[in-house]
Amino acid sequence: MKGVKIFDHNLFDFFNDDEPFLLAENLEGEIYREYGKRTTKNFQFAQKSYFLKFHGPIGWFEIFKNLLQFKVPVVGALREFEALSHLKKHKIDSLEVQGFGNKGLNPANSFSFLITEELYGTISLEDFFLQGRHKELLPTQRRKLIKHVAKLIRKMHLSGLNHRDLYLCHLHIKEDVDFNDIKVYLIDLHRAQIRSNVPERWLVKDLGGFFHSILQFGLSEKDFYRFMTTYFECSLSELLQNRSKLIKKILNRCFSMYMKPRLKEFSFNSRDIPKESPYIKRVDKTCRWIANKDYDLEKFIGIINDESLLLKNGELIKNEEGHLIVKLKINDRYFYIKKYRIKSFFHAFSRLLKETRAFNSWSALHWINMIGINTPKPILCYESNGLLGARTSFLITEEINGERLDRALENNINQDFVVAKIQSFFKRMQWIRFSHGDTKTSNFFISQKKLTVFDLDSAKRNFLSFYFRKAILRDKMRFLRSIENFDTLHSKLYSRLLKN
Repeated sequence: MKGVKIFDHNLFDFFNDDEPFLLAENLEGEIYREYGKRTTKNFQFAQKSYFLKFHGPIGWFEIFKNLLQFKVPVVGALREFEALSHLKKHKIDSLEVQGFGNKGLNPANSFSFLITEELYGTISLEDFFLQGRHKELLPTQRRKLIKHVAKLIRKMHLSGLNHRDLYLCHLHIKEDVDFNDIKVYLIDLHRAQIRSNVPERWLVKDLGGFFHSILQFGLSEKDFYRFMTTYFECSLSELLQNRSKLIKKILNRCFSMYMKPRLKEFSFNSRDIPKESPYIKRVDKTCRWIANKDYDLEKFIGIINDESLLLKNGELIKNEEGHLIVKLKINDRYFYIKKYRIKSFFHAFSRLLKETRAFNSWSALHWINMIGINTPKPILCYESNGLLGARTSFLITEEINGERLDRALENNINQDFVVAKIQSFFKRMQWIRFSHGDTKTSNFFISQKKLTVFDLDSAKRNFLSFYFRKAILRDKMRFLRSIENFDTLHSKLYSRLLKN
């Protein structure tokens, strides 16, 4: 059979046909995935289960489209066949190849297929997490799993292969995991690349994608650094000293990938919000708003459009020229309603091309909450259109539990706890290049277990390193000035914040 290799003796006679590619294309089985001209099927033969991945011709248009997007086009099964052979050579657990076929020298008009044996008794790490099985793990088991995955990925990269789709769904483990002998299998390598050494940008892509897929399941700081110290085979201090720039790149990739699809959910700029989104959006000539579906929106909108009703029914927290804050009880739950006022014509003009402060705060709440910083739950962002583009805006959030940090400090709260939480806050803000803009103690709430940050009207994501360094330094200095009366706390935080 020209261009066809069959390694499984059960399949050899079956594919000993004049038209093996036609046979592969029309093979009966359960379709697992279809993407363009690529189809993945599960089929049974001789009491064994196999997966067949068939690649049809994709055409020159698709190839050039990928190249213009700086992507390497997938033009057949050869790349995955070579990747699986490479992993087997380096004793990295993966799929067992049982057949391969390739026909045609023209990459735009070629046919190919790959047959692998089914991984019996395994589950993807994504399904493992979705089922909540990671929550049942003992601390020692959790550490073992993290370290084993880190060693596997390190071994893969050291062999010269980068995956390009390194997500939890492409890592499989045994259903009944033996934590004394963990096996993790790499699958879906149709985009993999093999070189003598993996360049840094592809390490960043692989590791950023991997952590992005974990983020929704509660990636902790300890888990991240345990993984990275295992991956680089170094201590934490060595990692932070020698790999800090690389870590920043990996985290930036991770968070950007995580937020990209979610930006559509809470942005006015996107045309449609996904059906599964928790938010609903409305835009018309008089106003626009985004809100959480789980709340009585009509009540909120009815109240905020009548300031006298708002003041009558709610508890006044602050009433200044630029904004009004009211605490309001609706359906036995308390909410904070913040109205941002336009002070003058010049103020309206200055903000004409900017997002409203309500939307800026709304967006920042989502970004900052994503990295594990506690924020008030955002309920509604509302903007009403006025004369010459002037926009009055509202932000509604759930009530914050705890005590304002400035008052808590006066009541002799544990200062070591405050130091740890504030240090973690700034470290996480640096992960996503966000500055708060007004980091005084009165803009933090603290409880027995957590620190909550709010008042994000001036929060900003800075893409340029120079501007970000200046902005985060201002935030740190602003916070330090607000605790000048607490000498011990100021001394501890001064050394910790300004050395980073």
